[in-house]
Amino acid sequence: MTSSGDDVAANYGSKIPSSEDRYGRAHEAIQLIQALWCSWGKDAWVHNQQTGQFAKKDKILPVNLQGKYVGSRGPLYIPPSEQGQPIIFHAGGSPNAHELAGRFANAVIGAAFTIGDARAQRNAFREAAKRYGRDPDEIKYIPGLMTTIAEDRRTALDRRIQLTQHTFRQRISYLQQMLGIPLDAAKLDQPLSKELLADGRPSRYDPRSPHALKIAKEGWSLKDILAHGVIDYHPVIVGPGIEAADHMHAWFEAGAADGFWISPDVHADGIDAFVDEVVPILQERGLFHQDYEGKTLRKHLGAPEQYGIDARIS
Repeated sequence: MTSSGDDVAANYGSKIPSSEDRYGRAHEAIQLIQALWCSWGKDAWVHNQQTGQFAKKDKILPVNLQGKYVGSRGPLYIPPSEQGQPIIFHAGGSPNAHELAGRFANAVIGAAFTIGDARAQRNAFREAAKRYGRDPDEIKYIPGLMTTIAEDRRTALDRRIQLTQHTFRQRISYLQQMLGIPLDAAKLDQPLSKELLADGRPSRYDPRSPHALKIAKEGWSLKDILAHGVIDYHPVIVGPGIEAADHMHAWFEAGAADGFWISPDVHADGIDAFVDEVVPILQERGLFHQDYEGKTLRKHLGAPEQYGIDARIS
């Protein structure tokens, strides 16, 4: 809805509109959807198999909303979910994105590579929520974390090399821009020389660069540096489960995250490794629940009950 990619717009036979139009449409579309979600009265759904009554017709009403960009007579043709209406997730970090999330979002998917950056992003969304009369705790900031969990660093690196080595030659050209030094794709198995590293300077245009240079100075081979995930789109943990637990613990305690969304290297067994090796450590530290307190995602996130458009922002 607010994508800035022309290739996405091309799927719909159009070009990307201005930011004003994209976000104007987004604000209208969310309010329209929320209105449709409550077009059924809370007691409208009967679903009585004995009498054959499905719903109370007089409790299902049209919404008749029309804005500049979207409109609908309604009502929705399905009954509401158990949680009243679904949770709204948002991703994006521009000022317009802050306003959209601050007004509507229950959770924000973030991309940050340092605690300082994550904390600043989280605070920006919380301040946006306050501007719309919401409790800032109603919006959860959830940065990403990519994981390869194994018994030791070497085993984890070998796994990532096996999975990602087909991208290494393409990524070397970008890595040398991040480090500010020339790199030779023919020397993947060799560490960078001390003389070369002495000339390295992290790019000011890429927040991943300082970490990439730090890994390089530890003496890893060029392919090991890349296997550490220094060019991936979220922080990467390559090693034992305690390293992932420590990362999450530090960010949470620093006010840089309310939770994390996890992207394991291979879903088939990467999720199992995370559950078996990381979750128990978080539970021991009191950072992860032992059991669920509710049955819906709204309950799990601690989001307030909502049915329809939030009266505070309408």
